[in-house]
Amino acid sequence: MSRPPGLTPRRIPRQDRSRRTVEGILDAATRVLAERGYDGASTNRIAAAAGISNGSLYQYFPNKDAIMVAVVDRFADHLTERLGAQIEATMHEPWPVAGRALLDVQIRLFQEHADLLRIIVEQIPRLGPFDKLAGLQRRLTDLVRVQLLLNRSAFRDDLDIDTTLWMLTEIVGSVSVRYVLDRPSIPHERMVDELADLVIGYLRGRES
Repeated sequence: MSRPPGLTPRRIPRQDRSRRTVEGILDAATRVLAERGYDGASTNRIAAAAGISNGSLYQYFPNKDAIMVAVVDRFADHLTERLGAQIEATMHEPWPVAGRALLDVQIRLFQEHADLLRIIVEQIPRLGPFDKLAGLQRRLTDLVRVQLLLNRSAFRDDLDIDTTLWMLTEIVGSVSVRYVLDRPSIPHERMVDELADLVIGYLRGRES
């Protein structure tokens, strides 16, 4: 689905200099978001933080929301790349080991970008069905689906793949985000172990 013009960059950078300019704008926008929040992240402040004029910024983005969408896009692409690499690296490991490693990396990535994650979750208004985070979730769901199908014989007999995918996506995603944003007094390794045990127990079923 295509995005409306108000959420689409004015120019797609083709040359290295233009790409560096856009990256600078997105880096600046990320910093301003962390410092000022969504409401305080004006295009004037973003341009100043990027060291460019307002006119230069508007050559690439028509408004603040278009910049925010691009920031979220870049964040989602980064997560997809890192998590995809992790899945590939542990593809031949036993599924409980591979699953725990994936949970560990996901939470660490959220922690690395906690300020931006908070803004995305709590402040940036949803910009219609064009949010790449939703696309990220779908791509990760597809990857998990493959792993579930490959290891189906190891799970409980009554496990339904579609139901399981929804449950795991919602539970793991929500718990991981709240852990990073709420910062409970739970050590990282303990958190990963507990979440992994929860997922493994759900997939295997508890012995009576």
